[in-house]
Amino acid sequence: MVTRRSRRRLQRQAGPTHRGLRSCVGCRGRFEPAELLRLVNDPDGQVLIDRKGKAPGRGAYLCYSSECIERAVRTRGVERALRCKIQPLKTADLVAAVVAMLDERIIAHLSIGKTAGWIRSGMDVLDRTRSHVKMFVLAEDVAADSDRRIRGWGRSTGATVVDYKDRFVLGATQGQPERVALGVVDTPLASRLSNEFHRRARVLVAGQRGNR
Repeated sequence: MVTRRSRRRLQRQAGPTHRGLRSCVGCRGRFEPAELLRLVNDPDGQVLIDRKGKAPGRGAYLCYSSECIERAVRTRGVERALRCKIQPLKTADLVAAVVAMLDERIIAHLSIGKTAGWIRSGMDVLDRTRSHVKMFVLAEDVAADSDRRIRGWGRSTGATVVDYKDRFVLGATQGQPERVALGVVDTPLASRLSNEFHRRARVLVAGQRGNR
């Protein structure tokens, strides 16, 4: 006779393991740790983002999602997960911290891409090499004519076009005073950047809704 206990044992042996997965305190979904934000607290009860995911002690995990951030703040899910008293947490403050972290990652990727030779910049260079570009990163203050031109390149080649920051920020990542657009020619780098831009867009929705 197969008892309930033996059935559970067989299911554990035959089924996939979920060891190592973490639960988002917003939606309660279970994900790989690398897919989630990890929050920790300092001795003063200040909630901090564990940027490398290796800080000691308990952590609270969150999806890169406006809904999860808002729900976690509203229901005090972060405090319950950390099992300690924390300083009052506002959605806007948490969103700002997450976006700042993502901006650091994006800018680091773009700077490394320059050093590795995986990025093209300058309108003439982009025009000549557009067939190799996987992603165009377009400054938000680009002139209308250049905007239309680059978006047209993206449509004709199938490359992604992402709006990000201004020409001075993009230029700084390439060691230049300014750049209105960057062309990422390395597929893995374009994939990593796409992931970070997607996370940033999802989180910013919460910031646009105001404080909670």
